[in-house]
Amino acid sequence: MAEIRKFNQEFNNVGRFRKALYMFGLLAFLTGQIGCTGNRNNSTVAEISSSSEKIHFYTDPDKKSEDPEEKLTYGLFITSPWENGGDLYMNFPEHLEYNPVGNTILRHWDSIPNPWIISPDGKQASYRVESLALTNVFVESFARVMHDGDLPFDAQGVHVAMKIINHGSEILPVIRPLICNQFRDLTGFPQRHHDYQHNHIVIDDQITALADLPTENLETTFKGCVVKGCPQRDTRAEKNGGLIEQDMDAALSIVTSLDQERKVIFWWNPGKSMIANSFIPCIHADPYFGTLKPGEEAYAEGLIIFTEGEPEPIIKYLKGLDRKVF
Repeated sequence: MAEIRKFNQEFNNVGRFRKALYMFGLLAFLTGQIGCTGNRNNSTVAEISSSSEKIHFYTDPDKKSEDPEEKLTYGLFITSPWENGGDLYMNFPEHLEYNPVGNTILRHWDSIPNPWIISPDGKQASYRVESLALTNVFVESFARVMHDGDLPFDAQGVHVAMKIINHGSEILPVIRPLICNQFRDLTGFPQRHHDYQHNHIVIDDQITALADLPTENLETTFKGCVVKGCPQRDTRAEKNGGLIEQDMDAALSIVTSLDQERKVIFWWNPGKSMIANSFIPCIHADPYFGTLKPGEEAYAEGLIIFTEGEPEPIIKYLKGLDRKVF
């Protein structure tokens, strides 16, 4: 995509951020899709493009507590494009595990300095870290505010991607990423202990509220669903009786405001599953990485889309982009 090549060329000219350029080698794997990186309260260098003016990234030192339950090492705030719209908080990742038992690659409580490199204009954010639990296993994550016109239907959004590189000595079977999108700080969106009426997924081309999808435990605060055809069936929700029996069309989740006017759509490709927790509250659309042997690497990419329009055309657009690997 010409727009991406132009972006890379312009960003490479910003000398202050040459230390972050290793992240942009990942863009070669995205075959012309879109890359990422972002920070609040910093002065702006030359404008990279006419990106949405209101969306930007920042981190909060208060989220870096030493308490393992409160420490959110990989957390990133995303301001919404709406007037007084509040912020989305992305725990990117909350957990990154392998093996059915959930062995560690990354945890939100990892004791490392803030890994995020954020551009002065707050439009890009990236990091590269080595797993504390696995020598020579690396994770690269990035996010970039999309330019006006990148998305159809006047939507605004963020492109996200993650790459896992196994230069270690052991096989990493059935990798399970959990990318937690917390929406309680978005103005007018559901709060804790909501009833799932405003969380949606797509089943057989129909946008369906999680409240209308039965689970074994009718009182569960934790629901999950697997992408149709995905060989990896774990979501964590099955342990709480919250697994939805029907499979979803794609790793695509939607949360709407209480008045249904505003929507945030989460999509990952290739996609694995979805979980939603009404206590946090949060919703996921999690990518598929499968199994990585020593010397192998895998990547996935996604979009976070903010819209006040009808979601159906956007859903159709995203499903058309889906890259099936199973």
